[in-house]
Amino acid sequence: MPWPDFTELTFGYAYLRELERKYAPGSAFPLAPDFISQNVEAEKGYDVEVTLAGASPLFIQFKRSFVLTRHNAKEVQDGTYGAPQVFRMHLHKRGAYRQHKALQRLEAAGSEVQYVTSQIYTRPEFNNAFAQQRIVSHASAHFLPSEITLPDYTDGHHVSFKAADAHGYLYSEEGVQFPRKIVNLDAWASRLREGRMSYDVNLQSLNKAVAVMSADLGRLTPLGRIIRDKPIEQQASILAYVTLDAQLAFVREI
Repeated sequence: MPWPDFTELTFGYAYLRELERKYAPGSAFPLAPDFISQNVEAEKGYDVEVTLAGASPLFIQFKRSFVLTRHNAKEVQDGTYGAPQVFRMHLHKRGAYRQHKALQRLEAAGSEVQYVTSQIYTRPEFNNAFAQQRIVSHASAHFLPSEITLPDYTDGHHVSFKAADAHGYLYSEEGVQFPRKIVNLDAWASRLREGRMSYDVNLQSLNKAVAVMSADLGRLTPLGRIIRDKPIEQQASILAYVTLDAQLAFVREI
C-alpha cells in the first residue's frame, strides 16, 4: 500500500500556489499561506476589506492518500471496485478523531471547510499537473467533513475513492457508500459561487469561525491572548493552523 511519490507538504504547497495564482483576488492571498508556525508574514499590508468583499474564505485540511494498485486490496476484494487504482484517505484517529469533529463543527457553524487530498500517484504525474496548472482540477479530490459520518470514534476509519467518481466509501470493517458533493472542478467552483457572501457577512462568518476554533484551544489559551488584537482574518488563519492543522485561503468568484 504505497504512498504517492511526493510529500504532503509538496502537495499542499503546489495546491495553494495554484489556488493563489488562478483563483485568489488579484492572484494573491490576503495572508501568506506559509504554514504559519514557521513565520507569520501576515503582517504585510493587505486590503482585507476588498478581499472579503470579493472572495470566499475557505478552510483547507490537506491529506495525502495511499494508492492501492493491487487486486488484493480490500476495496477490490470485497467488490466495491472492480480494479485498482483506488485512493485511500485516512482520518486522524488521535483524540477520538478530535480533528475531524472540530472540522465538522467549523463547517456546521457556516464556514466553508474542505479536506483536500491527492488523487495521483507518480512524480511525473504530479510534475505534469503542476506545469499545466491542474493541481486543483486534476490532482486533488475534495471532501466535506459533513460528508464523512463516523460510526464510532474508537475504530480506524478511512475514505476510499476513485478520481472523479460520484461516490466515496467510508471504510471501517466494511465500506459504506456516500455521495460526493465536490466531484470535479465545476462542482468545486459552483459551490464557492453559491457560497459567495458580502463583506459584512464574510466578516461575521470569520468572527464565528474564530469563536468555534477558540473553543477547541483547551490548554492553548495563552494563544488567545496573543492573537486577540490581530485582525480577524489573521486570527482565523492562525487558529485554523494551530487547532485544525488547516490552511485558510480566500477564493474569488470563479
